[in-house]
Amino acid sequence: MRILFFGSGSPASVIALDAVARAATIAGVVAPQSRFAMPLIAAAKRRGVKIHDIDRIEAEADLICIATFPSIIKPQLLQLAARGAINAHMSLLPKHRGPDPLFWTYLQDDRWTGVTVHWMDEKADAGPILLQREMPLGRGRSVINVYNDLAIIGGDLLASAVRLIEAGTAPRITQDESAATHEPSRSMGEWRIDAATWPAERVWHVMRGLTVGQAAMLRDANGRPLHHGQPRGYSSVRVLRPAGTVERTSNGWRVHCIDGYVDIEPEPRATLVQRLVRQLRPWR
Repeated sequence: MRILFFGSGSPASVIALDAVARAATIAGVVAPQSRFAMPLIAAAKRRGVKIHDIDRIEAEADLICIATFPSIIKPQLLQLAARGAINAHMSLLPKHRGPDPLFWTYLQDDRWTGVTVHWMDEKADAGPILLQREMPLGRGRSVINVYNDLAIIGGDLLASAVRLIEAGTAPRITQDESAATHEPSRSMGEWRIDAATWPAERVWHVMRGLTVGQAAMLRDANGRPLHHGQPRGYSSVRVLRPAGTVERTSNGWRVHCIDGYVDIEPEPRATLVQRLVRQLRPWR
């Protein structure tokens, strides 16, 4: 079976391409015009596969496989392959439809995550489920490590889905719309660490998982972002501060919660310097 593969250049898309290539023939790869797509383009060239721009696809294929493509694919493109299109999505659909599912999995305190391979239709992430695999989300586990595990799962599921489709035994399980959620990109959506109502362990888990090097997940009393490093830990000892208070300490920040507090490292000096340089650059 000939596959037209859509990917972004992310590690998950490269892993998925390699996995699908072991199950079928890659007829072409569609990648965005971006430097971030270079790892996927390099992987395709190593296999002698032609790269296509999304506005000019010339490959003939039986099935479209998609892994972390950065834009919504128009319905007419999904009709290029006789057997349709499938997509690997990093959530347990119908939960967390949208472009940033792993972020919302942490923010909403889910205890399980996973990957869903679903059939594509005109509504994003809403087509019938073909395969799904779940795994526990360890408390405070780095999002990078979780992403890497899910990337491997996604590649395995896509390859298995291709084999089922070729055999004519692929299921189409309708998603439960009553359980569906849809969230935007973290850069576009309204979200916050709600220390005023969350327990300290939850604040620690979310910030520990999503802080990579440095982040700005906290806000001061005026709503301005506070840059910080990794959380050191949390305590169930109550301090006489209102829940939601963020105070500077001698070695970072302390976030007061409803049942304790979370101590957080200051922003690493290297990232602080880099951020200041970026802020000053327009004045040069």
